[in-house]
This record gives sequence, C-alpha cells and structure tokens, in this order.
Amino acid sequence: MSDGDRAIVQAVRRGDREAFGELVQTYQGRLFGLVLMMVRERAGAEEVTQDAFVRAYTHLDQYDERRPFYPWLATIAVRLAQNWLHQRARTVRREGTPLDSAAEPSAEASAPRAILAAERTHTLWRAVAALSSGERTAVILYYRDRLAVQQIARALGVTAGTIKTLLFRARRHLREELSQ
Repeated sequence: MSDGDRAIVQAVRRGDREAFGELVQTYQGRLFGLVLMMVRERAGAEEVTQDAFVRAYTHLDQYDERRPFYPWLATIAVRLAQNWLHQRARTVRREGTPLDSAAEPSAEASAPRAILAAERTHTLWRAVAALSSGERTAVILYYRDRLAVQQIARALGVTAGTIKTLLFRARRHLREELSQ
C-alpha cells in the first residue's frame, strides 16, 4: 500500500469523511474500466462502481492496511459486478430486455504509427470483450490492472489454479481470434 493511501485510510478511520474522496479520485477511472468490461453497460458500470466505493467506505474497518488498497477495492467491485450480472440475467430472461454492446477503449491519434497502434489496441480490446466473463475479468485484472494471480483469485473467490487456467484459455482464444 502506498504511504499516501495509508494516510488517507487512517484519516478516514479517524473521522475525516472528506479524505475518502481522494481515494475515489485516484481509483475511480481504473475501477470503472474494470467494471465496464465486466458488465458491458455504461449505466450499470457507473452504478456498480459507485456501489463499490460506498461499500468500501462503509467497510473500511475491515480493510487490512498491510495490503494494497486497489486489490481490496477491486475485489468488492468484482463481486458487486457479478451480482449485478446475475440480477441482470434474471431480468433479461423475465423481461426480454436486450443487452447493450460492450464499450471499447478509444484512442485519439493523428500520426500513422499512432493510428496503427490505436487500431491494434482497439482490435485487442474488442477481442477481450468477446471472451467469456471469467476469462475477460482475469485478463483485465492481470494485464491491465497488473494484479498478481493470488490477488485475482482472492478477488474472484477461486483458486490460483483456476485463474491460471482462465488466463491460459484467454490467451489461446485471443491468439486464435487475432490471428484471423
């Protein structure tokens, strides 16, 4: 955990409610991106991200300061996103509401080399978005958020072996998709 995050958590625990806003500012974009790739709907991702911060704030007494803050926060968000997806699936089956298409990261570039890089990135994220939910979540947490296999396993409530299998399968699927 960074010293800055530790100081903020300690300030919040001492009663400084405003200090938590600094953690929100630091992690909201990163967390929103993770949740958006999971739920594939902007409004749903905003709702889940907000709920994750509220849950983190209300359960800050359970946070272990010896560990990094973001993986703990990501664990909360992943579980809330999974719950949201289960609830959404029940609603879709019951009401027949169509799912929105996945949002993809965008890049603005003007130089030819940058345009090519942006196109490759766009293609890669489109392929990641097409992975199964478990594979997609594992890839995002491992490659984009740079969490360790153990941290991902803890966040998803599975074993490290399961995460390694998900990453292996995701790499294979991505290789197949991107080679075409």
